[in-house]
Amino acid sequence: MKTAGWIFIVIGVLAFLGAASKGNSVFGPLFWIGLGGTLIYLKREKEETSNEKKVVVTPKPEPHDTPQVKEDKPVQNYQEQNAPVTFEQKEAALCLIAFFAGYNDDLSTNGDAYKLSYQSAIFFGIGNYEETLTQALPKYQDADKLIDMVLTIKERRSKEFILLTCYDLTKISGKPEAYEFLYNIADEMGYNKEKFHKLIDLYN
Repeated sequence: MKTAGWIFIVIGVLAFLGAASKGNSVFGPLFWIGLGGTLIYLKREKEETSNEKKVVVTPKPEPHDTPQVKEDKPVQNYQEQNAPVTFEQKEAALCLIAFFAGYNDDLSTNGDAYKLSYQSAIFFGIGNYEETLTQALPKYQDADKLIDMVLTIKERRSKEFILLTCYDLTKISGKPEAYEFLYNIADEMGYNKEKFHKLIDLYN
């Protein structure tokens, strides 16, 4: 995640300089820089939290302690995997997919990338894709907020659709940094590299 963060910052800075010199909008480059900084910050926080957890020692229960009742995890997981996806979560999914579509240099000439982005609206039952995306993007200028919202999606079918669509978009662009970023997100969603590739093979 830290490596991807530095890659995004470098890309953002170069794009910013190019856009500024030509008098173009610098919103896109700033988004990349912000995303890179957020990823580096998240990685650092994760490492610090992990170190703190290692220091904590859990005391053993005394003999007279009442044994804890085990939770019914399979039922809980089943409920989570079938939890309905909220409209806010759908908006975040659309934004994340559009972000991966943005790795392709020109969406206006890349019909496949646009179709993949558009089909996300169909999957989530959103009627006006462009209007919804236009309204949602300003809410998620903070990449941390965007990723956090996507990670709240627990419904298995929706998570797999998001990951597979982002993978197809990444395959079109062929950008190594896009692959690294996607693998990090997949891991956060419970699909490590091996499990993610099994899902891709099954889909293919």
